[in-house]
Amino acid sequence: MAQKIYLAVVGGIFVASAVFALIDPHTLGAAMGIAAADPSGVTEIRATYGGLVAGIGLLMISGVWSRRLAFAGLACAVFGVGALALTRLLAEVFDGNPGISANQGLATVFELVVLALGVVFLRRALRE
Repeated sequence: MAQKIYLAVVGGIFVASAVFALIDPHTLGAAMGIAAADPSGVTEIRATYGGLVAGIGLLMISGVWSRRLAFAGLACAVFGVGALALTRLLAEVFDGNPGISANQGLATVFELVVLALGVVFLRRALRE
C-alpha cells in the first residue's frame, strides 16, 4: 500500500509540474533560473519540463494499477530521478557555486527523497 501511495503522490507531483511547464514555460524557467532565448527555447522547456516529466508522472501513476508498470515507475524513480539529483549536486561542484539556489535546492531535496524511497520500494519489488 505504501508503494502505491508513493507512486500516486510522486506521479501526481510530476504531472502537476508538467502541466505548469506546458501552460507557463516562462514562469517555470524564471523560477529555475533558465530563460528561453527564442521560441525554440520555449518549446524545449515545454518538451523537457512538460512532456518528459508528464510521461514519468503518468508512468508512476499507472503503477498504482499495474505491477509491471509499478516496477518500471520505481526503476525510473531510482535511475532517472536519481540521475537528476546527482547531476544537480555535481553541477554545484563543477560550477563552483557556493550553494544551491532556493528553487534548485527544493528540486534537489525532492529528487533525493524520491530516490531514497524509490530505492526502498524497488529493492522490495526485486525480492518479490
